[in-house]
Amino acid sequence: MRYGVGIDLGTSFTSAAISGPHGTHMVPLSPAVVVPSVAYPAPDGTVLTGPAALAAAADPARVARGFKRRLGDPTPLVLGGAGYSPATLMAAQLRDVLATVTRYVGAPPTSIVLTCPAIWGPYRREQFAEVPKLVGVPEFRLITEPEAAATHYSAERRLGDGEVVAVYDLGGGTFDTTILRMRSGDMEILGVPEGIEHMGGTDFDETLLAHVDDRLDGAVSGLDTVDPAAATVVAEIRAMCVRAKEELSVEPDVTLTVPLPAGPRELTITRLEFNDMIRPSVKLTTDALRRTISSAGIRPDDLSAVLLAGGSSRIPLVSQLVSQEFGKPVRMTLHPKLTVALGAAAIATRTSAVPLMATPAPDPEPAFPKPRPRFLPRKRLVPLVAAGVAVVVAAVTTVLLVTGGLSSGSTATPRPQPMRVFDTGVVKPWIGFIASAENWGGTEIGTTGAQQGPIAARLDGKGLRVTWRGTAGQVYLQADSGTRDLTSYVDHGALVFDVVVHEPPTAKTEVAVHCVYPCGAEVPVTELLRKLGPEKKSTVKIPVACFTAAGLDPKRVNTPFLVYTDKPFDATFSAVRWDANAAADRDAVSCGNLH
Repeated sequence: MRYGVGIDLGTSFTSAAISGPHGTHMVPLSPAVVVPSVAYPAPDGTVLTGPAALAAAADPARVARGFKRRLGDPTPLVLGGAGYSPATLMAAQLRDVLATVTRYVGAPPTSIVLTCPAIWGPYRREQFAEVPKLVGVPEFRLITEPEAAATHYSAERRLGDGEVVAVYDLGGGTFDTTILRMRSGDMEILGVPEGIEHMGGTDFDETLLAHVDDRLDGAVSGLDTVDPAAATVVAEIRAMCVRAKEELSVEPDVTLTVPLPAGPRELTITRLEFNDMIRPSVKLTTDALRRTISSAGIRPDDLSAVLLAGGSSRIPLVSQLVSQEFGKPVRMTLHPKLTVALGAAAIATRTSAVPLMATPAPDPEPAFPKPRPRFLPRKRLVPLVAAGVAVVVAAVTTVLLVTGGLSSGSTATPRPQPMRVFDTGVVKPWIGFIASAENWGGTEIGTTGAQQGPIAARLDGKGLRVTWRGTAGQVYLQADSGTRDLTSYVDHGALVFDVVVHEPPTAKTEVAVHCVYPCGAEVPVTELLRKLGPEKKSTVKIPVACFTAAGLDPKRVNTPFLVYTDKPFDATFSAVRWDANAAADRDAVSCGNLH
């Protein structure tokens, strides 16, 4: 089995993607897909990383964070009385990621691409080159994070020869900006990449923590972190600030209950307040982008778009200021935190196929994991209660039981009642969204509808009318939090919906069901919709088995209905539901006839 892997050893989070015969997709290093970039020395001398490090650490002071920023610093990090170089800790991360990837696929990768900030000079890159050597990886390719991001972007939206884009990469610890031009299928760097060290989500976390401390009259900074109990409290408050930053990207305000030793204190922080805190820092990034454009000998008008990458670029203020400053389309891929790894994996398939690690004896070739959905529906974040020393910003995995399950003492499993998702309006706990290539983060459908670039949705009392005009877009219904175990619908159930086609689809159109990313499945319905009578209400019944055969995990569904197309299409949807008995109906479609 030959495949390439792209690995992004980030300041805050680490991610990995693979690319092979069945396409490119993320490797779920954890339920949240990514893992935190942390390390902890176990008593036996082993360096644990990611969730294992957080679970094992009894003392938060012994957990190393942000060590990527220290790469090249000759001063070791002292953890538990022993000194560790940043390269040693990053090597432990890389070791664990490669082990997870190999288990996931069933064989080691044949090519490896690692990424680094564009602003790193020769010295930092030489230091980074020691990281794979420490774990026995003799051959790898090193590319910059903006190059990887642009590569993934070009796969989602093909760039024409000579087209120029700016990459704005704001991650957990660094900011990079690079101008790239497409030349014969390859990326050419124009001008001098620029960046800012110590600029990213970690710094915004500290800014928010300082604001909380100020609001509490110095109660946080006054804690003695030499005391393990006080250190634990500070770690909890810092984790709470991380969550608040994430939630303020989708909520207008958050309320924090700060667990101080003298008793909990409650305070509310608004998005406008947070914007004011970080605005000067974000302005520095747009100034750096302007200088990078100038160094390339071009003007902002010469750009076709500004591509946002890095997890911190999801902060709404970022896209607002970039758009205002440069007046160009601001593009964000399906999930900016994953963009670099996906692009690196795509590049890995183009590298020399020389094996990089010993390959097992020729057993039967392992099955390559199925490709995952192209687009990630937006997660609606809800405030969480701070509890614990460390937090992984993850997909919510609370399982909500489907109604109609077994009663106590039952010997047979009754089929559940139909699960209503949308009638003439969205049925709680579901929420409606539209999304397009302009922002895959999604726009919530309000009481009258929503508009985003080429896609519009409106509620007209009869259903949800969705109009696509010319470029990729999707409409979807997603849980407000958590997932549902819909296993009881698999054997005989179907996704059922009514549809009135006003303008038939002009390109490939899909209906999808998603579980927690990167899990999900889509089925083509182009011809099915084209055959329906115009302006006539029709009922479509797609067996759930069609989705499970395409890779859906029915135990953790969070998006039970999604329609995607990338060309003009106009239809009204209503009565969307999951029916446990509908797959056997005579008018249910056959999975083999979907195309």
